Amino acid sequence: MSKLTKEFYNIQNPALGAYLLARFSLGYLEENQSMPPMPLLFVVLPMIYKKDVVDFISSTQKTSGLHFFVDKFTEKQNSNNDLIIQIQGLSQQYKMMTLEALRISIIGELISIQDKVYILPLRDNINDFKPKTKDIRKMGNAAEKFGIWCSRLSLVEISQILKVRF
Repeated sequence: MSKLTKEFYNIQNPALGAYLLARFSLGYLEENQSMPPMPLLFVVLPMIYKKDVVDFISSTQKTSGLHFFVDKFTEKQNSNNDLIIQIQGLSQQYKMMTLEALRISIIGELISIQDKVYILPLRDNINDFKPKTKDIRKMGNAAEKFGIWCSRLSLVEISQILKVRF
C-alpha cells in the first residue's frame, strides 16, 4: 500500500463511515421522528468526506436548511458550485465504501435496518462513541446536521437540490 493510499484510507475508511452514517441517521430521526430511507445514505459519505463541504455545513445554522446550504456554494465569494455537482459521481464512486460502512454500522450495533429500507440509529451506542480528534467530531456534527436538513425534505426535493439520483 503506497503512502498516499494509506493516508487516504486512514481518513476515508468504512469504520469512520459507519459512525458518520449513524450520526446522519440520528439527526434525521431526532428532527422528525421518522427513520431515513436507505437510498439517502449514499450521499452522506461523498459529502462528509469533503473538507470544503464539512466546513460549509459547520458554518451554516441548523435552522437554515439544505436550500440555504446549497445556495452558499453559488455565492461569488465561495464559487464552489462544482462541489455540489460532483456529489452524484462521488456517490457512485463511494457506493462500495458506503455499503461496507453500512455493514460495519450494523455489526457494531450503531444502526439497524427496519422494513428492509429504513435505518434506525441506536442512540445509546452512538452516544457511547466519543471521537478523540476535533476533525472527526466536526465530521460527525456535520453528518448529524445534514441528517436534520434532509429529514425536512422528501427524496425528490433532496434529489433536485443536490442534483443526485436515487
